Amino acid sequence: MNNGLRRRGEITIWLTETAISEWRPAMTRACGRPQEYSDIPIETVLFLRQVFHLPLRQTEGFMNLLARFMKADITIPDFSSISRRSIALPRHILAKAMKPGSLVIIDSTRLKVYGKDEWHQEKHDVLVRRTWRKLHLAVDENHQLLVCELTTPEVDGPTAVPDLLIQIDAPFEIFIADGAYDGEPIFQAVLTHQPDAQVIIPPHKTAVRSAAGDTQRDGHTKVIVQHGRISGQKKTGYGLRNYAELSVQRYKRIIGNVMKACALNRITNLGIPGSIKILKLTRECGLLFKF
Repeated sequence: MNNGLRRRGEITIWLTETAISEWRPAMTRACGRPQEYSDIPIETVLFLRQVFHLPLRQTEGFMNLLARFMKADITIPDFSSISRRSIALPRHILAKAMKPGSLVIIDSTRLKVYGKDEWHQEKHDVLVRRTWRKLHLAVDENHQLLVCELTTPEVDGPTAVPDLLIQIDAPFEIFIADGAYDGEPIFQAVLTHQPDAQVIIPPHKTAVRSAAGDTQRDGHTKVIVQHGRISGQKKTGYGLRNYAELSVQRYKRIIGNVMKACALNRITNLGIPGSIKILKLTRECGLLFKF
């Protein structure tokens, strides 16, 4: 764990030959002035800016220093070009940038969007206007962000699930969410996307079994009735949902209220410890004990 956290502070940056060769966009016959830089340098600069929390001008200077240090035959976009190009960058699918696990754990949280600053409020005698956005995300058992979506507050968690599932191309075995996602539409959406998936969503305390009594939701209801809610959640593996809560906490503490999931995935992978279960066997009085 300590070594992983230390690696987060190590600055080891390099540019591949492919990135350098594609630093400039390919020539096209389109009308108008061609772009001077491809999307690669813009994304690279924005990635480093987010990781090190630098303003645009300082990020430009940092990249110029790196280019000189690596003796790379490239030029760095200026801060105004980075700002303009960042608006229209293509949207990447997170699940294609990693090797996803077998779990999909869904959760959502609210992100505050600030309005005018205090100086503007006092000078123009205007009221502070702050609104909210809702962040919906999905993680796997390796704490990797598979997909994230930013919506208005009116879009609740269950409504956003179909759009999140569309962005997950890799097959998964288990889908986990909290009780707010309980309902037949969510089960149907998950099983339509992945027919063999196991859906683990604790039903409401007033939930009743369906007429057929053969759905996965009916099975969860039966387990809770027989063993209680806490024991039933342990039997179904519902406790893994805390991975999504940890991702939300990590998102807000490390990245903040800005949507930069790719950078967060790389930082998370550097600090996640590798856990190994160790079995210790002892023999006393002819009996075998396992700790």
